[in-house]
Amino acid sequence: MSTIHSTLLYVHILLGAICLLLFWLPIVSKKGSKIHNVSGRLYYKMMLFIAASGAIMSILVLIDPIAVYTSGNPLPADKQEHFARVRRHFSSFLLLLSVLTWVTVRHAYAVLQAKSALQQLKCWQLQLPVLLLLLGSCYMLWSGWKSGTVLFMVFSTVGIVTAISIWRYTWQTKLAQRQWIIEHFSSMIASGIALYTAFFAAGGRRMLAGILTGHWQIVSWLIAPIIGVLAITLFKKYFERKFRVAP
Repeated sequence: MSTIHSTLLYVHILLGAICLLLFWLPIVSKKGSKIHNVSGRLYYKMMLFIAASGAIMSILVLIDPIAVYTSGNPLPADKQEHFARVRRHFSSFLLLLSVLTWVTVRHAYAVLQAKSALQQLKCWQLQLPVLLLLLGSCYMLWSGWKSGTVLFMVFSTVGIVTAISIWRYTWQTKLAQRQWIIEHFSSMIASGIALYTAFFAAGGRRMLAGILTGHWQIVSWLIAPIIGVLAITLFKKYFERKFRVAP
């Protein structure tokens, strides 16, 4: 179990580092150009693997954190219970983050393929992950409230809002002209929020440890969602005007 986790982790980190840069290429390149299309498809496929590997690693830790993290270096019996509880608590959050990543990037690509054909988005392959995101977010909101973990409450709220937003788009009766362009853009930005959140939560947190100490470390987690939400808010109106999105 430890070997599987370690192998997935190395590949996960490598692809994540690539996507941190690749994320910007479809955004800055001309929409519809070869660079935009190729880089977008590559980003999509890598992000699916990143989300899937993140989910598998989180599930492995939830099943047996001792076997994953202390293989060959056993902990004293009196410390195992606390270690396992802490690891499971955090891995449940990482699992939610992985599902959020999968849902947003999958929805962004599906919207691009379907365009105005909303019926294509109503298949169970797309709707089931959204349901899992909603249920997982509700559980994490309860868990965060119970434990007083602000980080869990913030991201569970993001998950709930994301799931409801996707359902509102998918099940609306009439689609505005070229509205799918805005939905595709917003979902891609949302996937980037999850990607950069994971980065700042891991490597970025260590980089900023000397500056952000104690409870201030939560800032490293919130940098990406705050910037991402601002980006969606500021650029959504711009793209609506540019592509003449109207009823």
